Amino acid sequence: MMRIDGGTYTLSDRNLVLDIEDGFELSGQRCRYILFGANGSGKTSFLEKILIPALDSNGVDFLYIGQDIRNQLYTLRALLATMGLSVINADERELLRVWIANSPTARVLVMDEFDKFFSDVDFIFQWTNAVIQTCFVVTHHDQPTSRFDSENAGRVCRVRFELTGQDGEVKRVRIRQEKP
Repeated sequence: MMRIDGGTYTLSDRNLVLDIEDGFELSGQRCRYILFGANGSGKTSFLEKILIPALDSNGVDFLYIGQDIRNQLYTLRALLATMGLSVINADERELLRVWIANSPTARVLVMDEFDKFFSDVDFIFQWTNAVIQTCFVVTHHDQPTSRFDSENAGRVCRVRFELTGQDGEVKRVRIRQEKP
């Protein structure tokens, strides 16, 4: 499918240098990447500046749920309505379910701090299991919990974002995959 190589990625507009120790292989095998680390350690920057552009440039269909899901749901409700789907009285879970069900070509799901709004995150994986092959989940917790390791997970890989230094305003972050 695609690969993001290990190496040093300088994000000047974010005053951030990301040192990715291991690359990310999106091979079509079911996998869930759990990204964790302290606030401000570059998790969202990784998604927005490295992962999503790589998905776009490789033509990989994906779904992205950003940090502020509440605002995103208004847009999602409008999008689904333009598709002729009746979602006026749908709650947040139902909106997400309809969106996923009507995105049959998506192979990657990206969720940024989804667990801030939903304590039970496994429901989203149950809905996507038939289509989504790879999930990138940013947790707002500094340490991920076992709730990401359900039977719907496939391979689970924890990815630690760790601040290793600062040069003036530029932060340096090491990103490494923890071996199970």
